[in-house]
Amino acid sequence: MKNPLPQELVDRLTKQFGPGAVGLMFQAFDKPRLPTFRVNTLKSTDELVMNRLRDEAIAFERVKEIPHAFKIKNRTDKQLLEHELATSGQIYLQGLSSMVPPLLMDLKPTDAILDLCAAPGSKTSEIAALMGSSPSPSLAGGGSKHGRVLAMEDNEIRYQKLLNTLSIQGATSVEARHGDSTQLHKELPEAFDKILADVPCSAEGRIEFGDQRSFKYWSEKNIIAHAKLQRRLLRSAVACLKPGGTLVYSTCTLAPEENEGMIEWLIGEFPFMKPVEVTIPLKNFKKTAHKSVTLLPSAEAEGFFVAKLQKTV
Repeated sequence: MKNPLPQELVDRLTKQFGPGAVGLMFQAFDKPRLPTFRVNTLKSTDELVMNRLRDEAIAFERVKEIPHAFKIKNRTDKQLLEHELATSGQIYLQGLSSMVPPLLMDLKPTDAILDLCAAPGSKTSEIAALMGSSPSPSLAGGGSKHGRVLAMEDNEIRYQKLLNTLSIQGATSVEARHGDSTQLHKELPEAFDKILADVPCSAEGRIEFGDQRSFKYWSEKNIIAHAKLQRRLLRSAVACLKPGGTLVYSTCTLAPEENEGMIEWLIGEFPFMKPVEVTIPLKNFKKTAHKSVTLLPSAEAEGFFVAKLQKTV
């Protein structure tokens, strides 16, 4: 196994996690993971999907820790993306790490939900499935007995991908909007019960040695730039959250400036945001500061960070 990463990154990871853990990470970076997907319960059921897989001799394994999640053993990601189960929206190809944040939101049928950085729609469509298929009125209307989901994306190309995902997945309960989430609090202050801030990051947890694009643009300067954007997004998220509401913050990076350091900044800036204990249904994780969790890259899942906070005033 040849390590193609910048030495500066290797040194950072080694200092952060130790040489033994980094050696295991590099094994994960060097070998592709088995494809994983979740069944879209808006369009199908686990049983129907499993019957189809059996009929076509597609070898699968249920991921017992995560509802509706499966590993596939004898097909590639590309083959699955082209399969009718995926093109019809009955399944959605998604990494196991990516499936975790919506599960930590404790969603209720009447909740007003904000997905702060929604494209391409992986977690948004998962939220829609968890919420069920009830129609979602405009957030401005209020007074509805049904839950409401607003998905924000400021990049036009990514916004179109979000719309496409929601359409294929049948997530009709979601109101998708092309706009700047850092300014949303001016329009919708204290409007949401639950907010997912799965923010843009330096993506260290998604490195693949075989894909130079996954680490080509890594630098400490890039980490600092992402941290600045994350702070702006979190300021807006806190202002958009109702008193008593819950914020789930997640990244697919390992950089402490964007992870536990960001939570340190958040509770320093907003002392009424109180960390909540989280437990994630995957192995190979470590508890980090302020009740957050870092999932180390492994053969099972990408590297990942998640924290949960409640607004107490």
